Amino acid sequence: MSLSRLIILLLIVAVLGIVTLKVVRMRQEQQESRVETVQGEQLRRFWESYREASQKRAANDLTAAVILYQDALQLKPDHEDSLYYSGNCYFELGRYQEAILAYQRLIAVNPLGSSRGYVQLGLVHACLKPGAPFDPEKAERFFQQALQVDPDSGAMLGIAEVALLQGKWQKAWEALQSERADHDMSMATPYLLGYLCWRKGDHKEAWRWFRASVERGEFKKPAITWSEEGDVKADPEWRWRALARQSVLGEYWLRLRRYVNAPDLSPANMEEEYQLLRRALATANQYRAR
Repeated sequence: MSLSRLIILLLIVAVLGIVTLKVVRMRQEQQESRVETVQGEQLRRFWESYREASQKRAANDLTAAVILYQDALQLKPDHEDSLYYSGNCYFELGRYQEAILAYQRLIAVNPLGSSRGYVQLGLVHACLKPGAPFDPEKAERFFQQALQVDPDSGAMLGIAEVALLQGKWQKAWEALQSERADHDMSMATPYLLGYLCWRKGDHKEAWRWFRASVERGEFKKPAITWSEEGDVKADPEWRWRALARQSVLGEYWLRLRRYVNAPDLSPANMEEEYQLLRRALATANQYRAR
């Protein structure tokens, strides 16, 4: 073969190689583009489901919210907020085992950072509602785990409340003293400290704590937009209810907001409220005795 023919042949091979590489690269780019398109569509669908779920939850349509959170989790199984809020919806619906599974998945995703998963498991096992898996010892362990993950998780209040459920009055008092009794956003702490004074007959000190709790019920900050709540304006009532759900005995201290700015607040109101709490704690003792 002459030199000129060899050169021509080499040039043809080189051109074919370049063409082949371009075709392969073009196909790779097309494949990557299709993958990006699919991923982009999945991401769009995820955020659409998540936002709608949050809006349904804020509107208290919890059954619809659960379905939409599950749609979101099909697309992003490890999304922490979807696991947390779906668990909360199950919890409020009384679907306790499904709530527990959601919180366990949340902890599995982020075992060293998900104090809220441990807190919620503590709340589920301290719940006094019918059908709840009431187990104060287990609840306390979960609250302790939350404290280990995050000392500012608010789990100390849960530990105090569990102590109340168990009739461990001194332990409850000490835990409440550690729970920043002077915090201006805490109605629970002065309310419960007042109860402990009331039950041992120190009505003067109980009245002081009770009034402090009522005074803290006046939310002075303006409503804000919470993006994680589906861009819903959080009015004071809505926000106080959200705080109460983070407390074992939230429904009892939240009642005190009815006395905010009441001109006739009296020790008789305190007596009525603490009698209600005493009956609730007696119910807890009945559960423990079973």
